[in-house]
Amino acid sequence: MIRVEGLHKSFGEVHAVAGVDLRVERGEILVLLGQNGAGKSTTLRCLGGILKPDAGTIAFGDLRLPDNLDNVRARLGVVPDQARLYGRNTATEYLDHFGFLYGVPAAERQRKIAQLLERFGLADRTDTVLAAYSRGMAQKVALIRATLHEPDWIFCDEPTAGLDPVAAADMRHYLVEQRERGAALILTTHILGDAELIADRIAIMRGGRIVTSGTLDELRQKAAHGRTYAARLAGPPGDPVVVGAWLAEHATSHTLDGDGLSFTLPWETPVAERARFAARLEAVLEAQGSPYFELEERQPSLEAVYLDAMSQPLPDADPAPRPSRFVAGIGAARMFGSIRNQGRLLGHALPFYVSSWWRRGDLSWVMYLNAFVLLLVAATSLFGQLPGPAGQITARLAGTAALQAGLLLPLFFLSFALLESIKSSIGIWWEKAQGSLEVLLYTPLDDPSLVWLEVLPGAIVSTVWVTAWMAAGMALLSFFGESAPWDLLPAFAFVAAVTSYWAAMGRMLGFMLFPREGAAGGAWSFLLSPVSAAVADLPLALFVFRSPLAIASLALPITACFALTLICGVTFDRERLMETGVGRRRRRVWFQLTVVRRNVAAIAAGLLIAAASAGIAGAITAGQQWHSWSDVSAAVRGRTPDPQPVAAVQHPAQNPKVIGVTVASAGLAGVVATLALMLATVVLSFAAFFLLGVPAVLNLVVLGGLWGVQAGFGGGGTLQPWLAGAGGVALLALALNTGSALPIYWSLAFGSGRRLDRLREAWSNYWALYRALVIPACVVFGLVVFRLLATG
Repeated sequence: MIRVEGLHKSFGEVHAVAGVDLRVERGEILVLLGQNGAGKSTTLRCLGGILKPDAGTIAFGDLRLPDNLDNVRARLGVVPDQARLYGRNTATEYLDHFGFLYGVPAAERQRKIAQLLERFGLADRTDTVLAAYSRGMAQKVALIRATLHEPDWIFCDEPTAGLDPVAAADMRHYLVEQRERGAALILTTHILGDAELIADRIAIMRGGRIVTSGTLDELRQKAAHGRTYAARLAGPPGDPVVVGAWLAEHATSHTLDGDGLSFTLPWETPVAERARFAARLEAVLEAQGSPYFELEERQPSLEAVYLDAMSQPLPDADPAPRPSRFVAGIGAARMFGSIRNQGRLLGHALPFYVSSWWRRGDLSWVMYLNAFVLLLVAATSLFGQLPGPAGQITARLAGTAALQAGLLLPLFFLSFALLESIKSSIGIWWEKAQGSLEVLLYTPLDDPSLVWLEVLPGAIVSTVWVTAWMAAGMALLSFFGESAPWDLLPAFAFVAAVTSYWAAMGRMLGFMLFPREGAAGGAWSFLLSPVSAAVADLPLALFVFRSPLAIASLALPITACFALTLICGVTFDRERLMETGVGRRRRRVWFQLTVVRRNVAAIAAGLLIAAASAGIAGAITAGQQWHSWSDVSAAVRGRTPDPQPVAAVQHPAQNPKVIGVTVASAGLAGVVATLALMLATVVLSFAAFFLLGVPAVLNLVVLGGLWGVQAGFGGGGTLQPWLAGAGGVALLALALNTGSALPIYWSLAFGSGRRLDRLREAWSNYWALYRALVIPACVVFGLVVFRLLATG
């Protein structure tokens, strides 16, 4: 039995579900009717556990949500409003994949899949990819997927929409079979004929509320005053007044028009009484020479019942309750502890994903490009070093071992980059992009398994792929008599694993922080790529150049990935994964004054940090009478600096003619400087995010101090306009950026309410402040650079 009481769900100011009460018994079909936007799909998603209700009780037998959500999902089957299948897989592969996720044993999966495909007439299409299926065929596959594990509860959102009459009848017949098996079903539809044919009970929704419900007969009784009958007479009665008087005495209402007669009896009139009434009516009409030769009951249609429900005044809804506190996120112990349980899931998912990649042609073209670069490595190795002066210089600087390792770097980066470009074709990102994520979220995968399903398959494939190609490159070096750095193979494999892990976790975090950007929300991991290069490629470079710090540097990527996993875990929320970004968007205001006012303290703190460090450094410089960086270096080493300031080099007075080429070059340099500073501030904020802002604050203190020292030198230096002028504007941009990001770091560790909500609001405010304050400061920096270059 399914029991729902007082269900409420709001999205912002929209009260989508406003106090829904439902009850579905075992072996019963309930059909939900209503206009688009009435709340039918939202209700089903709340019952399926992928949306969190604001209030209300949801129980499946003895299992209540959300406490027993995983147990309910294992016994639940859902058919969304569209099939949304995996177009590159066959029906057998697709159904086997979801049968595994629902825990159906392999032998039983194969038997049931073959049996149901035969049942729906799809046995001869098992070798055809699902993208070639018609809508009716795809809907049949979706229904098989939802019932393969013989669920106790089945939800179908418009299961017969767009189907031809034969396919729709077959679908209805199969749903009746599920009811006879003992399942409780909830269906939504706009096809009233389907509801009349299949429903045990019907509920009509309007404005997020159930306006009427009951069996079809009960709804007809509510919509009409009684049972209406129509009779065809042999001719007009001889005395219509006599017939009318008799009907007025024995019927609720009647109409007599020539040889046509209609009358209404109360709903509670028993069958025997209705039969006697018909016999007496026949006698009355016979006496008037006009007996009836046809008599039928005209029941109110479901359409009439539905239109009557839609025309009634909507009662006032209860005020939307405050959302109940729902603890989202995954704790660190649960997140990392769940890794040991992923072996079976990975054993199934890896072959499924890799075969999908290969069938699409992704892996094949990447293999061809990798082979091409491998040939370049082989050709280069014939020289023994890079040809020409470049080889001599590189050998002198890097040494032979580093040079041979450097030959493999293009192969490494190309193989990894190409593989990363296709790995999003399967996983949460791909599911979200094609709209099939809802189906996956209904499966009995717990939250950590969903995260690892996005992260681990790609990391494993990347590691194996890159390691294999790097081994092939080293084998070629050895084949041509070169010294192959085999000891670096584990370093290449490690960097591939860390970088792919980082990218996948970054995508998941993007979905949590920017859910309304849809699948593009995961693309924010692209912005993390500079951070990825810092945490992963730096150790690789140290290994290539045989640095003694190479082993110790591995702690950097390991720590970064650990921190990213923790943040992704605590922010995880299935409901946010369901947000698509489709809908009304607010008009973007470039300068949001309210946001600036709300964060003025943080902005002032960033400016104060920069000003304090610059002021202290400038005061020290003036007090020590330092006039150049040579003086600073001498003081640091304990030497006495030159007390005389460095005289500025006097150039002859010139009046250079500013030509167009100079102005154009200066303008281009200004644009590049603006964009570079904008990118640097964003990368700094992302990098500092994982360490609670400490790197951003320390960077601001250091740069402020350096600028203060430079400003304390006075105007004697030839580069003073550059270092003091342009550097001051760059410092201002960094101070504004750090101040704008301080609420993010604060919300990560402190504050009230859910951490995820705090982070979303903080990031939203950061981007507003970035547009309003940081970008203009970067533009001013670019203008200063342009001015300095244009005037010589």
